Amino acid sequence: MKGRISTNTVGWMYGFVHFSVEVCCFYFLFSRFRYSALWWVYGFLFDALAFIPQCFLGLWVDRMEKELLGIIGCLMLLLALFLPFDVPAFFLLTLGNAAVHISGAKHSLSHAGGKIGPCSTFVAGGSFGVITGQLLGGMEQSLLWIPCGCMVVALALCVVAFLLHKTDKEEACSFHVSSDKLSLGMIVLLAFLSAAIRSYVAYAIPTAWKKDTLHAILLFSSMGIGKYMGGVLCDRIGYQKTASLSLLFSLPFLLFGNELMTVSLIGVGLFSMTMPVTVAILASAFPKNPAFGFGITTVALFVGVAPVFFFRPEGLLVNQLIVLILGAAAAVSLKFSLKKRC
Repeated sequence: MKGRISTNTVGWMYGFVHFSVEVCCFYFLFSRFRYSALWWVYGFLFDALAFIPQCFLGLWVDRMEKELLGIIGCLMLLLALFLPFDVPAFFLLTLGNAAVHISGAKHSLSHAGGKIGPCSTFVAGGSFGVITGQLLGGMEQSLLWIPCGCMVVALALCVVAFLLHKTDKEEACSFHVSSDKLSLGMIVLLAFLSAAIRSYVAYAIPTAWKKDTLHAILLFSSMGIGKYMGGVLCDRIGYQKTASLSLLFSLPFLLFGNELMTVSLIGVGLFSMTMPVTVAILASAFPKNPAFGFGITTVALFVGVAPVFFFRPEGLLVNQLIVLILGAAAAVSLKFSLKKRC
């Protein structure tokens, strides 16, 4: 390890940064637009402008020895919170979100020694930030000082990472988990499909039990814990076992947890464990461009969530069939995009 702080430490640092970014973004969205007739348009544009540019920013960042995107992104988000003009502030917010995300990916994948745990820690923080920002932004009184305070701390952490953690290309990516039997294009397609499915299934899961704020908190917490534990298990028992076991055991819980909160939450957590698997596959497929590989997964997340803004299937049986079919497709995609023994 050539950096003066370890990638594991940076993973936790950026986990809080990611938490803060989502608190800031969803506080902004809910406090300014929740009563707007164009609410769904802002939601759709936010996902598009925050997710899609990460692919291109990743290509740019991968060429840098030291990058300032995390710091710049935090400053953009802070400015967006105080900018009185909603539309310019909105676009500033989305670009700041993308910048910080790709900076976190760069730092958490660099010098990781083939371990995906730091990246899963970084990503998991966002789930807790989303629900926190929604709750704060949905309150009638202004609580601007909370997202502002979070972003000040996040900015300080990004400065520390910039100064003390190296992200050069010598050991930028040492993952070797993508299939050696398939072409690069097929590996990318299968990993993309798996990430998109995970994004869509999050909205297709039958959750009649989710009726109040506490239930929403538990749902997002289950997602965050699942993402974190997925990284832990990948590093301990391997990617094939983590992907196979998490998907195999998650489906019964997802299918039959409609009225049973605990059962459903277990399924959500297990299904979320596939997140670090797809990131590692693409980081392995692009060893010189790990941030670009991460960016591909965020584009997939947008592709998966985009249909939800226009239509949602109705009926328990229909949703169960969707979860079953897409869950099986995700399992097949990960099975063939991974090496047999990894």
